[in-house]
Amino acid sequence: MGECLPSDAVGRRVACDRERGTVRFVGSVPPTAGLWLGVEWDNPGRGKHIISPPHLRHPKGGSFIRPKKASFRVDYLTAIRRRYEMEVQQVLGEEIQISTRTVEMVGFEGILVQD
Repeated sequence: MGECLPSDAVGRRVACDRERGTVRFVGSVPPTAGLWLGVEWDNPGRGKHIISPPHLRHPKGGSFIRPKKASFRVDYLTAIRRRYEMEVQQVLGEEIQISTRTVEMVGFEGILVQD
């Protein structure tokens, strides 16, 4: 999960441990060292922390997580390339074998999937 942190991380959707949320904060959280993401969860019951109100709709509806635990959305071709180690030229307009199924990839350049 979470390769490098996108420069526009605040406001982006993420997934972590099968939960989804929105990044509301990127920065340090004293007294701990390193970078943290403040995530407002779609399911407020998942949260444990208050991430500087008024950012959250629900008290304690967020969590601070390390960037490596966050999965940011990527486009479909990037997800296929990462998962199956294929180049874009191998995927577009051709049939590929994924497990026991044959898939033809046509017109998927703009689709986003969860990494």
